[in-house]
Amino acid sequence: MKSAANVDILLIEDDPADIYLIQRAITDCRPQVRVWLVSNGDQALAFLHQEPPFPKAPTPALILLDLNLPGRDGHDVLAELRSLEPYHTTPVVVLSGSERAVEEARCLRLGANAYI
Repeated sequence: MKSAANVDILLIEDDPADIYLIQRAITDCRPQVRVWLVSNGDQALAFLHQEPPFPKAPTPALILLDLNLPGRDGHDVLAELRSLEPYHTTPVVVLSGSERAVEEARCLRLGANAYI
């Protein structure tokens, strides 16, 4: 089992206020956890594929995914990341302000572990 010092979290979020709150909550609880940030769907997929500008990106232990992203949205990112072998079982928590009843079921079908 990885120690907390070796845990990487990928945060896929474009709203500066949400980024600040999420990073603050994580570092307050677990300062040794590294949070990697990308702000749109294309960057997220480049990170997950370890493509430029992220050729040495770690495989995150947890992915926090905003649904409403510029470019490729969170649904597209979720569907593609679940098709990648290293991410078949990586926990994915979807963060959204969208209508819960509609979006939660769709996200769970696409492979999300939780919807907040």
